[in-house]
Amino acid sequence: MKKMMIFLSLVLVSSTVLADQKATITCTGENVILLEKSPYLGEDSKFTQSLYVLKSVDATSESEYTAFFLNVAKQTVAGTTILTGKNEVGGKFKLEYKKMQDVGNGDVIDLEGPGVLTYSHGTLSGKNEPVKCVIE
Repeated sequence: MKKMMIFLSLVLVSSTVLADQKATITCTGENVILLEKSPYLGEDSKFTQSLYVLKSVDATSESEYTAFFLNVAKQTVAGTTILTGKNEVGGKFKLEYKKMQDVGNGDVIDLEGPGVLTYSHGTLSGKNEPVKCVIE
């Protein structure tokens, strides 16, 4: 009985933790993937923040052909959401997408839609690359 109570407590706590997670975006194109990791507690921050990772679709590890962005601004103009990111070594990206469609199952909200990504960081470079974005 005691084991059952512990198990139920763990299930309840884990479901509460999952429900409080911030929605994140992942955009996949022909050449690159842009994904948001949140919460990110690194870089000596006292506050949670999002880390955006831009990587080649051919990358075999997270350090190969990868750029990291903590300085990201979000704005909405005439129904279009624009994310712009910069990093300390001169890398940058700009993602634009319009309102997305809900493709969730009723219990979970998943939004999908097309976007356009322009990026520049070392060997990663592209302009107006079509991407499929998912917010979960």
